[in-house]
Amino acid sequence: MKKRIMLITAACMSLCMVSTCALGAAVSRDELSAEKSGIPVRTMSLALVKDASDGMNMYENSDFIEKEQPELSEETKELISRYQQDPSEENYFNLREKVIEDYNAVVERKEEKLNELKAETAGKPGGDEIVAEMQDLVQDIYITYWDRINSSMLRFSNPRLLKWRVASAARYEYIPVMGAGETIYVKRTPVTNGEYAQYIEATGAAAPSNWKNGTYPAGERDFPVNFVSYEDALGYCAWLTERDGTNTYRLPSESEWELAAGHMPKDADFNCGVNDGRTPVDEYSDVTRGAHGAVDFWGNVWEWTSTVRSEESGVTTLGVKGGSWASVRTDCRTEYRDEGRDASRGYEDVGFRVIQVLDGREPEQEVDMTTLTAPIVTASALSSNSIRLSWQSVEGAVEYQIFEYDQETGLVRRLDRASNTSYTVTGLAAGTAYSYIVQPLSYTSIGDNVSAEYSVTAVTLTDGAEYPMQFTDVAQDAWYADAVRYVKEKGLMSGTSETSFSPDAVTSRGMIVTILWRMDGSPAQTGASSFSDVADGQYYSDAAMWAAMRTAGLPPMTLSPGNRWPP
Repeated sequence: MKKRIMLITAACMSLCMVSTCALGAAVSRDELSAEKSGIPVRTMSLALVKDASDGMNMYENSDFIEKEQPELSEETKELISRYQQDPSEENYFNLREKVIEDYNAVVERKEEKLNELKAETAGKPGGDEIVAEMQDLVQDIYITYWDRINSSMLRFSNPRLLKWRVASAARYEYIPVMGAGETIYVKRTPVTNGEYAQYIEATGAAAPSNWKNGTYPAGERDFPVNFVSYEDALGYCAWLTERDGTNTYRLPSESEWELAAGHMPKDADFNCGVNDGRTPVDEYSDVTRGAHGAVDFWGNVWEWTSTVRSEESGVTTLGVKGGSWASVRTDCRTEYRDEGRDASRGYEDVGFRVIQVLDGREPEQEVDMTTLTAPIVTASALSSNSIRLSWQSVEGAVEYQIFEYDQETGLVRRLDRASNTSYTVTGLAAGTAYSYIVQPLSYTSIGDNVSAEYSVTAVTLTDGAEYPMQFTDVAQDAWYADAVRYVKEKGLMSGTSETSFSPDAVTSRGMIVTILWRMDGSPAQTGASSFSDVADGQYYSDAAMWAAMRTAGLPPMTLSPGNRWPP
């Protein structure tokens, strides 16, 4: 575990994503001081004030708007400092537990507020819309829960963290991106028309198609430049680099963009979906401030990134991030990308911002946000009040978050997390269908699979019904039938297919070691097996790694997984 923590610390320098201050909705300084929390906690009062000019007939709640990035609590700062000085297992988990404790307080308050809103708005015009907005916020918190916990832990390992003050970011043109490398800075705003005009004047480059006689539209100097292609943006970066003479400039990768942005404040109002066009880059700076203080990440214009999505038929296709004034709100999320933009074309709803690399020194390790593979999950009823979930282990996962999924509403509810590859849900109603999702977790990554397509469903037994025998080659009255039910129910054996158990098959050493590993709770394994005859990707691979720590196997360090057992 010590080695794992050290590796995590190294990874932190290239992977951290968001500020703890961006984990939940914003909190006023007074509230933060009162809560003594390093994660923002904010209560909201419902203001049912009809805006006569609002054609959508919506109600506004000014408390929805995120105003500031609060400072970390002294307790959190102390734990961060302790961990940075000594990245031991104890210090890591002390800090992680503090982060989880603080964020759980945020989750609980949001859940309480949702219930309050349901009561306050019952029967009132527009009440359903307000509740739906808060419900979406709570759902986003559930789905991104571990992403935010992990991101905070990664960010807390960056030595610049305790020195940087987000509140002072407005004084700087370029903002440090924690976790992308110490030489990586991001422009505080997207490139504006006024800034792009300097490039055109200096180089004679072609003006965007919406400019007249080489001049941007009147009154739009501080609007983000648009109708610029990816190739145009590269030209701008090359010009900046030549003009600077010391630092280099380029477009951000998708991962760098996500690191700089952090998570979109779900409860903030900004330029997306309801406006007629672009706005000045600082107009929504109070509510579009990213993890480290750069602004205007969500809405206004999509932003080019350097991550190539495809190169087919001579056309380079890239993804853009952040949404635009014309986007639906869900498309503005940090995690979302719009693919299929031609690198040679300019678009009305696409602009860009740049990365500054100090002295041109690129980080040794490129930032690359990855997601864990979604597990294949099976669900089966054990009784009239319980359902068992089982799945194959996912490479890199150390835990699994269990969600209940409502097929009618599409909402999820966090249940529990498991360190093995099975989980039993109890306290259910008889003869009722339940659906679940299993999300893999590690200390740096999560699975992006909390959605309907990854849900599995099982129906609890009716009262008095016997646990069914799903294997067609095991008779209900066979002398070993109860034993087969037991090993299947406990997740010790899965059979040779969905409908066969093969009771007469010869038992191998690979099977036996897998059963023993599952009896031990199927603990997650990392690295490679020391047995020379165990390949990656076999059903017994994790079990073999587990066994290698407990036995030397057969000489010379082999498991002989296919050999019959007993001999």
